[in-house]
Amino acid sequence: MATSRSRVAVLLGLGLLVGCTPPVDSQTWAACDDNAAVECVRVSVPVDWAEPDGDAIEIAVARRTTAHPEWRVGTLVHVPGGPGSSGVATLTDDTVFERTFPDEVRQHFDIVSFDPRGVGASSPVRCDESLFAALDSPAPRNQAEFESVLAAQAELGRSCRERTGPVIDHLDSVAAAHDLDALRETLGEDRLTVYAHSYGTVLGQMYAEQFPHRLRAMVLDAVVDHGADTEQAEVVGARAAQEAFDVFVDWCAGSTACAVHGEDVRALVASLVAQADAGELTDPDTGAVLDRRGLARYLLTPLADAAVVEVGERIEALTGADGSWFVPSVSAASRQLDPSALPAYLYCADHRHDVRSYAELRRIAERAAEVAPDVKTGRHGPPSVCLNPPFETSNPQHDLAVEGAPPILVTAARYDDRTPHENARRVAEQLGDARLVSYDGLGHGAAFRGQCMRSVVTDYLLDGTLPEPGTRCPAEPLP
Repeated sequence: MATSRSRVAVLLGLGLLVGCTPPVDSQTWAACDDNAAVECVRVSVPVDWAEPDGDAIEIAVARRTTAHPEWRVGTLVHVPGGPGSSGVATLTDDTVFERTFPDEVRQHFDIVSFDPRGVGASSPVRCDESLFAALDSPAPRNQAEFESVLAAQAELGRSCRERTGPVIDHLDSVAAAHDLDALRETLGEDRLTVYAHSYGTVLGQMYAEQFPHRLRAMVLDAVVDHGADTEQAEVVGARAAQEAFDVFVDWCAGSTACAVHGEDVRALVASLVAQADAGELTDPDTGAVLDRRGLARYLLTPLADAAVVEVGERIEALTGADGSWFVPSVSAASRQLDPSALPAYLYCADHRHDVRSYAELRRIAERAAEVAPDVKTGRHGPPSVCLNPPFETSNPQHDLAVEGAPPILVTAARYDDRTPHENARRVAEQLGDARLVSYDGLGHGAAFRGQCMRSVVTDYLLDGTLPEPGTRCPAEPLP
């Protein structure tokens, strides 16, 4: 399965690799402000693709050319996740870039990424940060608190609309897919090779739906299921969170590297859930009160990188003594809002939430708790910011209808609580002529996790070689 340079040379000689000539518009690129070794450009696109001659915005784009032009296959476009992640930052930060793209990919492709509309340097969503921070509170416990969330959301939405401008109504992934096709033209490519990660897979799915004949190859890694409704997404997410936690529990039982090795881990977490339900648990980093979902995020976040040791340390910290261990790193009043949180409205443009009462919210939460007896909930659920957004959801959930695209490679970690494996299976089925490859371990994202996955994905990107149906790659050993 390993990719060889000699194999690439043969393919070049036979003319089987697409896009081997450099883009024709190289004169438009200039050194990026944050990293002179990376090229940047801005691509003008309409605010509203239904009115191509109307107001325009600019999409920020970055490119790294391969250090081995003699092995160059073409251009690989990276679609960042989030929503709210900056593709430009991924390319201009040397450490992040090298962690994201392995040598096998960097040697054979020029790599391009961008800030999607509403993000970073591409007409970002702007809101009153104090109003946004006010929503960072425990989930509502009754109808009155639920209505207070809706009212706070409406006030926040008004500020976002006022500060962001007309693009606030055109943030969905269909519009972003049109932006991606404009980038294709800028790159001088007839067909795109795409690697989409996490929330970027929604944009990838929309591109395959809108422009199937303009794809050379596409990898959808750590997949968001755009067809799932609110309740389905919550239940699937809770089940995935429980399964990831079960992997940790099994590891902890057998490893002295676990800070709570030899203890009843499930009982410890049950006590933390009880404290969270009583409003008596705080985040050691921020001092914020943790509800059930906040606790699940706090405990499970390290599992995105299979960092099981840190999960044990977090459980030990939260259950240690009488709370006198806690010294907040910053006061709650002085916390700075993470700017990447504001583009949560991109999610609202792609997902309609029909939760309109506390009773409905509670019913969904109870269903989630049934499939997640320890952690009780998934990481995400109905975001409060999307319960009452300042616009109609312009790209609501739907199953895919893709015709004419080349076979698409879907990759997923079996124990990913952020983008559950079940999502990848459903999306692969909707794509029809697609191939799902599973990494049998923990982690958010699977495409380049371990040599087996890297070989499968690189072979596909180089010449479209698909693995056998049902291909699974073994998990990397835990500490």
